[in-house]
This record gives sequence, C-alpha cells and structure tokens, in this order.
Amino acid sequence: MAKYTFENIMYGEKYNIESDVFMAAYELVKQGVKPTNIREQLREFYVREAIKTTIKMIKEGDSISDISELQLPSLRKEGK
Repeated sequence: MAKYTFENIMYGEKYNIESDVFMAAYELVKQGVKPTNIREQLREFYVREAIKTTIKMIKEGDSISDISELQLPSLRKEGK
C-alpha cells in the first residue's frame, strides 16, 4: 500500500489525471470539435478520470497522503 500526494495523482507517473484529461481533449480537437465545446467538457473529463483513478487506487490498496483524517464537527456548543 503506497501513499500518494494529490500532486502525484494529478501529474505523477502511476496516476496521471492531467495527462489523461489532455489526451481526451486532444482527441476532440482531432475530431474537429470547437474549442468552446471542449472547454465545457473539461469538467466532465476531470470527474471521469478522478473516478477511474479512485477505482484503480482502491484495487491497488493505495491512498492519498495529504488528506488528514476525517474529523466531524462537534454539535455541542463550546464553553458551556
């Protein structure tokens, strides 16, 4: 089980979301899609690649190292 930083996941060798998004956008450019339409689809590309990367990380037992433990906020008032 390896721990990766967010930067490693976005731009690293094993998990490279940025490269996959770029290639998806490049394929649309090759097909002649207008740049404004590509720009609208970028968010979908990032979400799709993030989901694919998350599934791959779970299967390989990897995790993100720069996310602190989940701390739920307290519902009671402080100081009383």
